[in-house]
Amino acid sequence: MKICLINSSYEGVDSPFEKYDEFPDPNRYIPKERHEFVTRYVTKANARAEIDEICKENFDLFMNYMWGIESDDVAGVEATRYLESKGVIILTNPSTFLAKNKLDLQKAAKKCGLRVPGNTPGKYPKIVKYADGYGSLNLDENSICYTEEEVIKRVAMMQKDNTTFGILVQDYIIGKECSAIVVEMGREVVALTPLQYVFPENTPDNEAFLTWHNKFEAVDKGIIKYAFVEEEPHKANLQSAAVEAFKAIGVSGGGAWARVDMRLEESTGHAYVIEVNCIPVVFYPKGNTLGDDLVVEEKFPGGQAAFFDMLLATKQMQLGWHNAQNNHIAAVYDSFAPAYHAVWENSELCNIQKFFSANYDLSGTVLDVACGTGAMGQVLHEQGIQAEVFGIDLSPCMLEAPNIKKYYKEVRVGPMQDLIMGAGEHDHITCFGALHFLDTVHFNAVLARMFMLARKSVTFEVDDLDDAYIQGILRKHGDLTFNANHVQAVAEFGIPKGWKRVYSERHFLYSSPTTKTDVYGYAMRYERL
Repeated sequence: MKICLINSSYEGVDSPFEKYDEFPDPNRYIPKERHEFVTRYVTKANARAEIDEICKENFDLFMNYMWGIESDDVAGVEATRYLESKGVIILTNPSTFLAKNKLDLQKAAKKCGLRVPGNTPGKYPKIVKYADGYGSLNLDENSICYTEEEVIKRVAMMQKDNTTFGILVQDYIIGKECSAIVVEMGREVVALTPLQYVFPENTPDNEAFLTWHNKFEAVDKGIIKYAFVEEEPHKANLQSAAVEAFKAIGVSGGGAWARVDMRLEESTGHAYVIEVNCIPVVFYPKGNTLGDDLVVEEKFPGGQAAFFDMLLATKQMQLGWHNAQNNHIAAVYDSFAPAYHAVWENSELCNIQKFFSANYDLSGTVLDVACGTGAMGQVLHEQGIQAEVFGIDLSPCMLEAPNIKKYYKEVRVGPMQDLIMGAGEHDHITCFGALHFLDTVHFNAVLARMFMLARKSVTFEVDDLDDAYIQGILRKHGDLTFNANHVQAVAEFGIPKGWKRVYSERHFLYSSPTTKTDVYGYAMRYERL
C-alpha cells in the first residue's frame, strides 16, 4: 500500500520539540516491498491548501501524526478535522482525540471511577501544572509544592500566561513514573508491557518525576534509564489502568493508539493515570531513547513491521473491508462441512497434528484457531492429553460436527483475525490449514496476537502454495476465495524475543482434487523460553 505520513511542520515556528523530533518514518523498519511510506508536512497557517494538494496524490490511506492543540502554532486538531472532511481513510487518531486534555481525563475519571490524582485538602505534596500542557513543558522542581502557600504562589506565577484550559493542582503521587502503549487490536484494546523511568539512586521523591529536562536531556544522556515492569501485580495494574483510561476518554473504535502516562504509588501499588498521549513515539530512528520504540521492538511479536500491520489490519476490520471475502469462504466451507472430516482423516495434515500431540506438550488450555470440525480436539483426546480445548472457526456448519460437541469446551463463530484479538490467554495456541486465507497484513496481525496470548507454545502450519494452485482455486470458487503463500512472511516475522522455534519442517499435505497438484506446507512449533 502507498501510505502518506502527515506530520506537523515546524516551519516558521519556534517549538522546543523541534530539537528532539526527528519525525517518524516506518520505512526505517518496514521493507518497501510491503508498504511504501511517503512523508508530507503541514503547517498550521496553510493547512487547508497543503492538505488539498496532498489529497490529490495517489495514496491508499493517511497516517496522521499531526499533534498540535488549538493554542499551538503547529498543525493538529483543526488540520485533522479538515483532513477528515475530505473523506479519505485515516490510520491512527482522530481529531476528537487530539482535542482531549487533562481536564477531559478528570471528567472521564469521575464518571467511570478511573484512578487519577485528586486534590485532597490538607494533603501534601502537590503538583501544579497546566491543564493543556504536554511533553512536561513548564514542569520543574518547583512544580512540587509542600504547603498551601507554595501552591498559591506557583498558581499565581503560572496564571500570568493566561492559559486556555487553566491550571491543575493535584496530589503528587510518591512512586514510580511509568507509561504503557495502548493499541486497538480489532475490537479490543490492549496495553503493551509497561515501562518505568529509573532515576539515579538516591534521587529525592520530589525530583523523581518527568520535567522537560528529565524527559529529553537526562534520558538522552543516559542519566535516567528505562526498565520494563514485569513484576506482578504491578504490570497488570498498570496495563489495566492504561486500557481503562483509553476507553474512558471515548476515542476507541477508530483504529486509535496512545501512550498512557501513570505513576505507580509506592505505598499501595495503585496505578494513577496522569495523561493519555494521543501519539506514541514509534517508528523513530533506530536506537532512539524516547522509549516507545523500545517497547515495540522488545515486546511486540514481529517488532515494528508487525505492529504497523496490526494498526492497519485493525482499521480494515473496523471498516469491514474483508466482510465479503469472509462470508464467501464461510459459505464454501459450509457446503464442504459434511465431507470435511473424512477428507482430513486421509490427509497428511492429520498425521502432522498427531505428531505434535505425541511429541510436544499440549496439556492445559488449548485455543484451536480455525478448528473446523474439531480434528485437533479429537487428536488430543485420542492421545490421552488432559486439555480444555476452545475453538474459533469461520464456518457455522463446520462447528456442528460431533467432535465439536465431544471435545471442545467452547467455540466461537467468526473470522479468525477478529476473534483472536479478544480470545484471552491460553497455554497453547494451534492453527492448521487456514492461515493461507489471510493476506500478509492480517497474517502478521494474527501471528503477533497468537504469540501475545500463548503462555507456553504456538503451533501452526503454513501452506507453501504455488501459483497454479492459487489460480485454480480462484477459477473454481471465484475471486473472493483468497489464498496466499506465507512461507516468506514467517521468515520475515522472525522468532519473537522470549521464544524459541523447536520445530520447522516442510511436509506433503494433500493432493488437491481441484487443481490436481500436490500441496506442501511448513509445520512449525514455538515455545516460550
